[in-house]
Amino acid sequence: MEVLKEFQTTKELLEYVLDNFPETRNSDTKLYITSAKLRGAKTLDDLDKINLNLISVHKLRQKIQNKEGKYQADPEVKYIREERAKEIKKFMVN
Repeated sequence: MEVLKEFQTTKELLEYVLDNFPETRNSDTKLYITSAKLRGAKTLDDLDKINLNLISVHKLRQKIQNKEGKYQADPEVKYIREERAKEIKKFMVN
């Protein structure tokens, strides 16, 4: 149940960031940093205190953009992500 609560709260934060900071739509790093700052992180040492997981940010951004169709990345970024996913899938099969 805690994971569900964490993901719902994190998803709300990410949707806010993606809506208000369009540059975060193309970069999980920018999305994570902006979200961390909004949660109160001022230094790298603060990251342990804010309960924001980088992998969760990545997975939730994928869900928001790919499954829900909201806050889309620029077309060239979408193309790069799709090509990378194909390469990774091909690598994993071998």
